[in-house]
Amino acid sequence: MDQREQTIDFEPIVASGRHTGQPLRGDCDRELGHEFGMGTGAHFPITRVATDEIPVAERIAEVCAAYAGTIADVEIMPHATSEFAWRGTWRKLPGLALASAATSGVRITRAAASGGDDLIFTVAVEGRIMLQQAGRETVLRAGDIAVTRARQSAMFDCAPESHWIDLGVPSHALSSTIDDDAVLVAAIAAPEPRAMLVRYVDVLLASVGLERPETLSLAVAHVHEIVSLVLLAARGGGASDRARRPGAARLRAIKADIVEHASSRDLTVASVAARHRVTPRYVRKLFESEHTTFSEFVLQQRLARARRMLADPRAAGETISAIAFACGFGDLSYFNRVFRRHYGATPTAVRERTPEAGCGAAG
Repeated sequence: MDQREQTIDFEPIVASGRHTGQPLRGDCDRELGHEFGMGTGAHFPITRVATDEIPVAERIAEVCAAYAGTIADVEIMPHATSEFAWRGTWRKLPGLALASAATSGVRITRAAASGGDDLIFTVAVEGRIMLQQAGRETVLRAGDIAVTRARQSAMFDCAPESHWIDLGVPSHALSSTIDDDAVLVAAIAAPEPRAMLVRYVDVLLASVGLERPETLSLAVAHVHEIVSLVLLAARGGGASDRARRPGAARLRAIKADIVEHASSRDLTVASVAARHRVTPRYVRKLFESEHTTFSEFVLQQRLARARRMLADPRAAGETISAIAFACGFGDLSYFNRVFRRHYGATPTAVRERTPEAGCGAAG
């Protein structure tokens, strides 16, 4: 088996296929002329590149073009010891950019993006990735996550047969913010959020699917919530006493479970306890250790999800009642009451402050 076969004969995180001549994402955006808004799944096509199906002289340029249309402009320098090989999948959705890559040994320089304050979450699936940005450096191994700023350039040195995913997310879309740069360019261990991210990326990159705009919007909102959990894990994962206390890892897992299932009206302390093989009383005690309750945390997650959807022009066609039910509320009057108490404004008022609110539906 030659070196080329050795470096590309492994499975990417999502189903990869032949490069079918589909336009690269940058070309798709120009052809469709999208304004901000969530179209159907077909409006956000998936780009796949497998370098063994492309002439050698065009391989690096093809991969760089796919990255430029989704995550950022990059320069790629193959390691001298291995032939360049890449299997990648990319997709750009409003509020979320996705990339999955499995490669030979390469050094990637990502250019600084102009404007905005997007964050890029890199999830190492296999291999070893050395990452540098703004004078900081870390090494990612399988299971690690790192956060970098899109507005600053970054360098990634990937060992042969490395495999990772990138998620580009606007920082303003996250419920958890970066108030300490120490969480940047650091290996974060967050196994439960990481597992959920891998599942979502698998679905969003495996096929166009998810044709309904509201379904796509909800999927993107879920990803935003999961990466917010990654930031929470990063802030709590240092040497603090709280992170080391008994039950901290279990509580993080339970919170991740709640975020994933918050839209289900069947979410109860008993169902969560059963999934984690503990008693409902133990779950309640874990939340009491943070001076809150299971019910309060569930309500906060549902309200935050509803507020994001109400303020999102992509969900302008959804009625308020549909959003409430999609976020796990079973009673519209209760939703209106707790929403106003929590945010000091009614759901209708929040929606009316949103651009394109006139296209939305009340009720």
